[in-house]
Order: sequence, then structure tokens, then C-alpha cells
Amino acid sequence: MSAELESRRHVVLWGFAKPPNAPSSSGFCQKLEAFLRFSGISYEVGETVPMKAPKGKVPFADITHDGKTVTISDSHFIIRYLIENELIKDPDTVAGLTPAQKGESRAWQAYIEELLYSAIVRDRWYIDENYAVTAEQNFGSIAWPMRPMISWFFRRKVMKSIWNAGMGRHSQEEAQSLQKEAFEALEARMSGHLYFHDSEQPTCIDLIVYAFLADTLATNANPYWADMVLKNHTLLAFTKRMTTLLFPEYEPLLRRIEEADVLN
Repeated sequence: MSAELESRRHVVLWGFAKPPNAPSSSGFCQKLEAFLRFSGISYEVGETVPMKAPKGKVPFADITHDGKTVTISDSHFIIRYLIENELIKDPDTVAGLTPAQKGESRAWQAYIEELLYSAIVRDRWYIDENYAVTAEQNFGSIAWPMRPMISWFFRRKVMKSIWNAGMGRHSQEEAQSLQKEAFEALEARMSGHLYFHDSEQPTCIDLIVYAFLADTLATNANPYWADMVLKNHTLLAFTKRMTTLLFPEYEPLLRRIEEADVLN
């Protein structure tokens, strides 16, 4: 790393390979990038795989500041480190959220990350048609004969993880009913609001909600969830607003939103 880069604040976000004009295939990688983009801190995206990560999962980040570089794992702890070390501003503090509002945000974060996204990821890896899309997106650039072996290895690993977490023990119908409940709750909570807490600019929960909406709308590997969102004015308008603000280069996502013909 150059002396110039060592002397300034900079983040290398390590995650799955992603195209320059589309969200990450990982909601958590996309969440971290949304925070980085919103904060204005210098960053770049690096390509890696979970087995090379300190905790065996992505994202992790190399954060350079004050003449040192530290490696932090997990999107939640990376963001917390950046805020606590005053490398980025806390969106909730800037917006003047009350302790009760921050608590509500944290509860919604857990609901989205631990339950909803888990149910969506289950669809991607457990349903064969969806897995075919997932495999092509994640492993399509790998040459034969390694591609099917690596794809099979990751599918087995992810399915085991989802099973151990509990979501894999549900039937497809049960898992999708959890998605529908979360969709209805989120639509009701966001209806009539530009941002989650009626703030003048996005707060932490807005960045989180956006990241997972963008991640799930940028793929055809979770059609059950995407079909609900693509028919909903509230969530599509929010996704378009946030994409235009943070990632205007995501032209395929913006085009998919427009083609849904819900916002006209």
C-alpha cells in the first residue's frame, strides 16, 4: 500500500465479486457499501471468498487510518468501528433520532437480517431453479471443471448453515410465509414516508433496508420475494430514491424498477 494511502482514511471492503454497475450478491456486503458510499469515506471493493475471511464469512474490511491498518469482520462491527473511531458520522446521530427510535431501528435490523434475509437466502439455495441462477451469478466466471465442484461445495456448506440456523428446517411454504409477513410489515411501516423515521435524510435503518432490497431486486434467484416488491409502490419508490442518491451507476436495477411500471 502506498505511503499516500497509508496517510489517509481508506477502507477496502472484501466481499464476493460483483459487477461495477450492480449490487453485491450478498446483502451484508451491499449493506456495508451503502454505509461507505453514504458517509463519503474513501473506499474500494476487493474480491475474496469466505474461506479466506477471518471469520469464514464476508464482508470483512481493511481500515486504514492514523497511520495504521486494522482488519475488522462482520458488517455490523465494521460500521461500529468506523463510527466509534470517528471515521464516519453516525447517520442516526446526525438525524437526531431519539433512543426509542434507535431501539426501533435495531429491532427492525434484526428482523430483516436474521429472519427475512435468511428466508430469502433459503429460497436461493434450496430451490433448484433458484440455485441454478445463484450458481451462475456466483460461480459463472470460474473455469470448468472447477466450477461445478466449487458450486456443489458452496451449496452444501450454505444449506448446512441455513439448516443449523433453523430456517432450513422449515418447509418452502413456511419460509415463504415468513417472507410475506415481513413484506407486509415493512410495507406498512414505510408507507407514507420518504425515510423510515421521517428524517430529512437516510438513517441507519434506511441504509439497511435499502441494501437488502437492492440485493434482492438485482437477481432472479429469489422470485417469490422480488415479485411482491416489484408490485409495491412504497418499496419500489424507496429503492429507486436510494439508488439514485447512492448508486446511480446501478442502471440495470433502475431499469428493472421502471419496467415494473408501478411508479408511473
